[in-house]
Amino acid sequence: MNLHVIIGEDDFLVAEAARRAMKDFIVEEIDSGAATNAEAQLKEIAKARESFLSQPLFDPNKATWWRNVKFLPGADKLAENVKEALEDFARTLAEYPLPENQIFVLSGPKLLKTSIFAKALADIAEFTVFAPLTGRAAIEQAVVAAIDFAAEEGFQFDSGAAEAFIAKVGLDMRSIRSETAKLRCYLEPERKTATRADVAAIVSPGAGVEPNFWAITDAIGARNAEKAISAAMEFAGESNFAVMISGAIERFFRQLIDLERIADTLAPFQVRNLQNFRRNWNPNELRAARFRFLNLRERAVASGGEATGDLIATEIVRACKGRIKP
Repeated sequence: MNLHVIIGEDDFLVAEAARRAMKDFIVEEIDSGAATNAEAQLKEIAKARESFLSQPLFDPNKATWWRNVKFLPGADKLAENVKEALEDFARTLAEYPLPENQIFVLSGPKLLKTSIFAKALADIAEFTVFAPLTGRAAIEQAVVAAIDFAAEEGFQFDSGAAEAFIAKVGLDMRSIRSETAKLRCYLEPERKTATRADVAAIVSPGAGVEPNFWAITDAIGARNAEKAISAAMEFAGESNFAVMISGAIERFFRQLIDLERIADTLAPFQVRNLQNFRRNWNPNELRAARFRFLNLRERAVASGGEATGDLIATEIVRACKGRIKP
């Protein structure tokens, strides 16, 4: 089919699918991402219609990519005249089949599949829908993507390394792609396998992911206060240092306490790590440690992040060295 509809909220996945569909075509882009009112949206529909109906003259082939269409049926507060214009355009798309040397791609974050617009295109367009995923499903999708990107770069992940990579990078596909390429550059040319040590050495947190506090929480999980303090002090120059560190440690203890309830939202290797760490603590110790770090974070927030590294170190020592009866 020469007519493609690509729906999804992950811009990277949508863009990759669009580029695959338009491979070897001369692309004319119409970016409607800034069309936030009915007047602007009607103008964007008119541009898309004009491009669709204009056959290639001097180029051997032509692709129109109408992208970032955030006002498809299913979007919030869609004006009635915009809805009608879209339905009319869908009829135009159905009435005028494209020649072999022309492609039309429509992409946007949402589309109501039961709408008149979607039903009009159902039999004439190839639909690609990236449904939003959460919890374990989102993690598994990201791990598969990392493995695929690594294969494209000419290497593979060692056992557990892909999961560690995603836990550090996060679920943003653009970040996964760029960090995979960076990992390839880090590896020596003859090396074809990336280990967890490689991931820890070079990979950075992706979009929306907090700085990596694993070294701190892993040491605390093992009740190694000296190692935990040393890792924490590496962040001492960061803005809101005490808020970040106390918050990360409080969250770590909360995960240990609630592990059975949250296990389905974590990667399998994260669950295994937390299970191993929890063997070093009894329930009362976990609750007391979480309470202290929660209080410390609240104090740090109230003081504008002025809590010192000494307070962080004191609470780490108290948590790791203290023993509370179950």
